[in-house]
Amino acid sequence: AGEGDPANADPVFRFGEVEIDRQARLVRRAGAEVHLTPIEYRLLSVLVANVGRVLTHRQLLREVWGPAQSAQNHYLRIYMAHLRQKLERDPAQPRHFLTETAVGYRLVVDADWPR
Repeated sequence: AGEGDPANADPVFRFGEVEIDRQARLVRRAGAEVHLTPIEYRLLSVLVANVGRVLTHRQLLREVWGPAQSAQNHYLRIYMAHLRQKLERDPAQPRHFLTETAVGYRLVVDADWPR
């Protein structure tokens, strides 16, 4: 199979207390299942597929909502807040779902995550 992208190699992706089973479309935090709406799950999936990379507001809006919504930054703010609320230990001081001011967002996994 080779070296490939580690974010796509395993159907189960883990960071911090979060575990995402991409085949079953299940998300758990600290072992408990977390219900995500279809849009929240799509947003999470796009962030996971681009782990560590800054994604602009426009990129995320296009990937999650489609090209017609690429100016609706408030959608993105609301749904990022939902993901932080559901998946961060301290949503007020996120460690994983980071804002890149005036640019977009980035998913950061723990430093010991294999590169």
